[in-house]
Order: sequence, then C-alpha cells, then structure tokens
Amino acid sequence: MEINAGNINALTTRINVAFNRRLSVVAPTYQKFSMVIPSTSGSNFYPRLAELPGLREWKGSRVVHRLSVGGRMQIINRKFEETLSISRDDLDDDDYGMLMPVVEELGSDAGSLPDKLVYEQLGKGRTELCMDGQPYFDKDHPAYDSNGDLFSYANIDTIQDGEQAQPWWYVFDTSRALKPIIFQPRRPFSIIAKTQLTSGNVFNDDEFVWGTDGRCAAGFGFHMFAYCTNRPPTADVFNSIVGAMASQCRRDGSPYGVSPKLVVGPKNMEGPLRTLLKSTLVPVLAPDGKTWVPGTNVWADYCDLLVADRLPQAVGN
Repeated sequence: MEINAGNINALTTRINVAFNRRLSVVAPTYQKFSMVIPSTSGSNFYPRLAELPGLREWKGSRVVHRLSVGGRMQIINRKFEETLSISRDDLDDDDYGMLMPVVEELGSDAGSLPDKLVYEQLGKGRTELCMDGQPYFDKDHPAYDSNGDLFSYANIDTIQDGEQAQPWWYVFDTSRALKPIIFQPRRPFSIIAKTQLTSGNVFNDDEFVWGTDGRCAAGFGFHMFAYCTNRPPTADVFNSIVGAMASQCRRDGSPYGVSPKLVVGPKNMEGPLRTLLKSTLVPVLAPDGKTWVPGTNVWADYCDLLVADRLPQAVGN
C-alpha cells in the first residue's frame, strides 16, 4: 500500500468500522442482574438507603424517610486501554492481513469489559464491604423479621456436614428497579489513531498506532436481592435459599417480597443447575426408602438460569 495521507485515512476508517461493528455485536450478560448508573465525575457516591416501610394511609403530616449520607459508599471510576501498532514497512508491503481481525478483537474486548468487571465484583463479595458496612455476602446483615424486630440475615450459605463443596453459584431477585450489582460507565470506548506521517510514533519509530480507552467501574448494589452458596444445587438447598430471601421484611413486619428470579452459575455446573430448574422430572426416593423413582420437580421453571463463562469453575474461588 502506498503510504500517503489519503490511504492512511481510508485504513483508519476501515478500522473504526471494524471496531464499532464488533463492539455492537458483543452480547454481555451483566445487565441481567446489574443496574447501569452513568457517572459524570471521577466517582459516584451512593447513600445508605433508609429502609422504606411501604405506603401508609395518609393521616396528618407526611412521614419522611431520609436517605442517609453517613457511611455512604463510593465507586471510583477506573481507566482501561488497549493499543496495537503495525510497522510502516508491513503497511508499505501490504503485509497486514491480520490487522482487521485484531481490531475486531479489540472491539470484543471493549464490549465484554463490563462483564469482566461485574463478575470479578461478584467474586469479591465474600470479603469486600457493601452499603451496610458488612461484606456483600455475609451472615450478619441487619434485617427486619415479620415482627418488625432486627435480626442477623445471612445471604450466604456454605457446605454442611457430609456435603461436597461446589463452585460458588448465585441467586438474584432481578424484578426490581434496584439491582444486586452496579455497573458505572464514565467514558465509552472508541478508537484513537496516531497515524499522521508527522506523528512521533511514525516519524521516530516507523510505526502506526491505534488504541482504545475508556472509563468505567463496577460495584455492589443491594445485598438483600442477592444470595450465594457453594452447597450442592439440590431441591432442599434451593428451598432454603428461597425461604431465607423471603424472610426479609419491612420495619412494620410486612414481607418485603424478595423472590429469586435468576440463578447464575459457572459452566461446569450447567448440568446440575438445569436439572434443578428446568427438568420436569427428578429422581425421588420411593416409600420403601431404597428405590429411586421418577417424581415431579416442584422447582421446574421457577426462575431463569444464566450459565456464565466468566464465573470460576474451581471450588473455593
């Protein structure tokens, strides 16, 4: 290819098209359980929400339930980049057949970054703190029971005696405007070209450079809508999770109405999770206590299943 401004500009246009085409076709899954809250500064602050007691009959003056600014959570935006180059000699010799596939992969990386950040955030949930000052997945979250009394609520369940530990899997209530995880976009990703013949990289290093960068972050949303466990995905385990999530009430003791809508697990648990949530028949023990016979699966199609490639498949991770 003859190296001149016109040809370089045409190449850059092709690169922009290839990048944006791939960026638009990537199908991330984070939005199934995350709320997207745009950012316009270096970070976003999230107040600790006072427990909303629900609608009351209006008698006298309104009762105001204030958002707490004490102990508010901060999610700081992070900056990401990926850059590629090709030598002037390779362009001059038309030796750049792999350039467009590499650029498309650059677009794929940018499009899938939200998934990478959100699933990494889930993995930090057993140690990092959330809005109430406790680890996101914890056995000691303050909550209200049906009597309106405070109790320690656990949104994590670990293996019991005789059980074999599984990779961590997750249960979410995604039916509400408030979601379990926050994704915070600050600046979208785009391609920037350093291809002018007078640019330092071309003049000094004899190479053309294209790069992408953007700013975003992921953080914890509302722990009361999330649950994680490393127990086997059996009907009894799932029943206990459903009951635990439903036990959360408002201050007046009325049920909050938390109910699982989505189960998320790693690829190597797809079979057991599909058996739990999608199979209409499951083996059950016959009255003789020895024989297994087909029985009805009460949890069939109770909620959706998302098998996430980005979740760790190893036990304990």
